[in-house]
Amino acid sequence: MLTWLAGLAALLVFEFLRGRIWFRGLFTTDIDGDGVADEFHPERVQLFIMSLFGIVGYAMMTMDAVAEAKAALTVLPDIPEELLMILGASNTFYLSGKFGRTLQRG
Repeated sequence: MLTWLAGLAALLVFEFLRGRIWFRGLFTTDIDGDGVADEFHPERVQLFIMSLFGIVGYAMMTMDAVAEAKAALTVLPDIPEELLMILGASNTFYLSGKFGRTLQRG
């Protein structure tokens, strides 16, 4: 699994360096369509960071379970409730910001 995750990360970095994956606009919005970012969205940054945190944490937990198992795992470990609550709160914060901005624009 670690090899697969490392390969996926390497592929993403490679495609980013080739210019086939763009991160421009990931944390901003171009409201008037002129190609210039008009608004920065901190809730997108925290959602991205918390999602990465959740992915890495669950992958590490899975690797620990594989290392401790005497036989091959047939199912993935359960996702801890704490991780679900953190990701739920992160998504709620993101959606609140999005909803608030939509109401502000009219």
